[in-house]
Amino acid sequence: MKRFTTHILSALVLGAVSAAFAGGCSRGGGKSATLTAESDSLSYVVGMNIAFNILRMDSTLQRDAVLAGINDVLNGREQMTADEARTYFLAYMNYGVYERVRKYEEQYLTDLAASDRDVVRTPSGLTYKVGALGDMNKTLGNDRDTVAIRYRVTTLDGKEVDRAADRDDTLRGAANKLIHGLKEGVKLVGEGGRITLWIPSSLGYGAAGDEKLGIAPNTMLRYEVEVTEVKRRNR
Repeated sequence: MKRFTTHILSALVLGAVSAAFAGGCSRGGGKSATLTAESDSLSYVVGMNIAFNILRMDSTLQRDAVLAGINDVLNGREQMTADEARTYFLAYMNYGVYERVRKYEEQYLTDLAASDRDVVRTPSGLTYKVGALGDMNKTLGNDRDTVAIRYRVTTLDGKEVDRAADRDDTLRGAANKLIHGLKEGVKLVGEGGRITLWIPSSLGYGAAGDEKLGIAPNTMLRYEVEVTEVKRRNR
């Protein structure tokens, strides 16, 4: 059986631990685990850590269904394949969770634009503020052009998830390799230009997120970008 992605597996495991705490190890009482061996204590500590995360998440997962899913997998009688489960999960993230996220993003960007006259929103949903235009004779023309940028990426709460600003190396590549929001934003300034971008999840990493960068599904990102070089390919 194929393994789930980390995001899906994490959601299921966190839900199971939350259910277990709610059913037997919650603050409300119930039978507690007996810690007689080192492995028991280690397992309990791991469970506590996950449960604290669940409390912060305010999960609405159904205890019986979560536990049934875990038991079915452990007993080799799961009711759907891993691919079917992944498809369902991503559909939920796209159409269920995303609707709530989209409303939050929309309100955040509306308030941001209202608070700063230099903040501009595009029809796609990208929001930006130009720091310096740079050389507008050297801008990205099409997806085959290449660009080198320095950047810093944070979530809306200020957590840094990626950076190439204080190093000699930069992100360098063809425009068509950039996420949609970044590509659109970089085209707005020329070589030497600086721009701040607020990229909604639909123009970024979407419902899948990016496990390597630690970007959760449906996350809006703030990019601080400096365009250091633009090279146009011969038309």
